[in-house]
Amino acid sequence: MADFVEKNGSTDEAASFGEAASSSSFETPRKYVIGEFSFDSFHEYRDGQEDLKKISVIQNNLDVSDPETAVKIYKALRSGQIVFRSPIGEQFAQHITDIVAEKSKGLIDDKKIVDDAEKRTGWTRWLGIALACVAAFFFVYFLGQEILEVQSARKAEALRKQVAESIAKGGYSNVDYGEASKPGDTPSGSGENTPQSNENAGLIGGTGGTETRVTNIYGQNIRVDRSTLTVLPDYAGLYAQNPDTAGWLTIPDTEIDYVVVQTTDNDYYLRRDFYGNSDSNGTLFVDYRSDIVNPTTNTIIYGHDMNSGLMFGTLKRYYEDENFYRSHRTINFSTIFEHRTYEVVAVCLSEVKYQDDSSYRYYNFINAGNQAEWNAFVDNVRDLTLYPKDLSLSPGDQVLTLSTCDDYKDNGRLFIVARRVR
Repeated sequence: MADFVEKNGSTDEAASFGEAASSSSFETPRKYVIGEFSFDSFHEYRDGQEDLKKISVIQNNLDVSDPETAVKIYKALRSGQIVFRSPIGEQFAQHITDIVAEKSKGLIDDKKIVDDAEKRTGWTRWLGIALACVAAFFFVYFLGQEILEVQSARKAEALRKQVAESIAKGGYSNVDYGEASKPGDTPSGSGENTPQSNENAGLIGGTGGTETRVTNIYGQNIRVDRSTLTVLPDYAGLYAQNPDTAGWLTIPDTEIDYVVVQTTDNDYYLRRDFYGNSDSNGTLFVDYRSDIVNPTTNTIIYGHDMNSGLMFGTLKRYYEDENFYRSHRTINFSTIFEHRTYEVVAVCLSEVKYQDDSSYRYYNFINAGNQAEWNAFVDNVRDLTLYPKDLSLSPGDQVLTLSTCDDYKDNGRLFIVARRVR
């Protein structure tokens, strides 16, 4: 049992979803996993991590196979000096009991031996203090994380209220650009050919280098000058606070209801909130290569997969529960200039590849320069999607892709593909 920690995962092991599903079959993964143990909630998973830390402290400092040491640990468990709160800890405690029973028969009842052992050392008191310190550290750490997440949630709610008030005052301004809505050229200040950091290439966005966009073959001669457009009253207040405002993303009956930004640097909002302040949750943002005025073939929106459920933390429900997918196929992405509605057509799992890997990179599909590029995108989405397999995509469709990290495997990515319906 000296390898207990190694068997059940490292002490900083992240939630895992096992191996990727094949394109022909899909098994719903567990939500939070540490080694052979699975947990239904983040709080239970956190208790498991804390127990694993305690076990690591014990094994790194004591020989648990020694009968006298096992008795001391056993007594510390019985007296409440050591407390476990998860099945991981319970299994370790049972292991200690087994050692005492198998290798030290009668030792527990022999008060003299126990008392003599306790007189020789008072290590249990110090161990209790050490474990208390470890527990206190993690309590403070997780409490701090929860406070930050609550603050982020409050900021997001404040923005929602602001938009709701704007809508209540002016009502929706249903803009219809008609033919002008077809894909076209780059947006004003979109940052074409802007170098991007290799550090976050494909992390939740990014390109890992410069790229030249090709002109979309669908409606390439139809363009709208961004400077001639007026920001919708619904989002005028947000735009006045931050000119990077691109619009608002909502998936009805889910936690996803957030402002979306766009800038020339895909790294900027990875760890910043809407106001530019440091925030581990980041802000949903549109890929700098996508055009929200003259829509490119594919508009990509990136967001972090937060354990708290913030940002794109709930997107995994699309592949964990097919019924969720079927009942949440509508996505509303309103730009600051018009309201748009999309229908989900694919739920895909992929991974970030090495630069010298020739595998298809979904996050580099922005514009279909020709029929072959469109076909390549559709074929690869069909290979990667869990459901459905009969993709309802046609040349000329405007596509919306929601992309986030997913720990179903190392460097895993989850992306939702939707087509515009109005």
